Amino acid sequence: MKISARTSIYGVIGYPIEHSLSPMIHNAAIEALGIDAVYVAFHVKPGMLKDAVYGMKAIGVKGFNVTMPFKTEIVSYLDQLDEETAFVEAVNTVVDVDGCLVGYTTDGLGALEVLKSTVGNLAGLNIVVIGAGGAARALVYHLSKIPCDITILNRSVEKARFIVEKLRSNSNAKLSYRSLSEDDQKAVIPKAHIIVNATPVGMTTPGCPISPSLVNSSHIVFDMIYWPPETQLLKEARLRGATIVNGLPMLVYQAAYSFKLWFGIFPPLDVMFRVVEEEFSRYGER
Repeated sequence: MKISARTSIYGVIGYPIEHSLSPMIHNAAIEALGIDAVYVAFHVKPGMLKDAVYGMKAIGVKGFNVTMPFKTEIVSYLDQLDEETAFVEAVNTVVDVDGCLVGYTTDGLGALEVLKSTVGNLAGLNIVVIGAGGAARALVYHLSKIPCDITILNRSVEKARFIVEKLRSNSNAKLSYRSLSEDDQKAVIPKAHIIVNATPVGMTTPGCPISPSLVNSSHIVFDMIYWPPETQLLKEARLRGATIVNGLPMLVYQAAYSFKLWFGIFPPLDVMFRVVEEEFSRYGER
């Protein structure tokens, strides 16, 4: 990769950011397509987000990803949001359109691609989504366009209710919500075809977001967490014969949709998957 004064700059902002695989993923695709661009990580300390965003705009950064802890806070500093992102109230991709910073989220599309590639046709299926944060909202937004049954389980019933009430009038899906109480889990999970964990339980906090005893061999269990590659939920599900999927493919798919927003073309997924899988192999050897 050759960098010149004409090379376009893209990147990712977050704190901490040293662990990010995004530079590796995007630069591999950029190089494969021969695009004169480079993607770098920007370490932005809490309290400095506003300055960072305006700085990106001032120096002509063409686009950037947003990761924790800024996905919600950044909304206040952008010029425009697309419809999905306004609903989700969280941004993971920013595009500079002639000086106008437009916010998008590609998490929902990334998660949807994982489910489609695993199951195929989602119509008629019973899907349980655990959590009501940005990633859960983004996925349910897209699932609601499909004629399926969706139940949101969340500790805060109010947050789950908000999603359902916002989407119900224009939904092709049957939407419902419940708490994460033992009784509600017992009423919902055994009937599900697909179980999706959209909480950080298993990554930032140990344990399972649901009772693993309710999982059986008929279930497909998708955990959005990609590190560790096998969370406790996925381990318990695997031991019970369920089909399991971790968050690695979602990481790649959401990156691919960000790439398309910036460059107008879909990147080579095989290249993106290869560099991620190689990096995960190196992690496993340490």
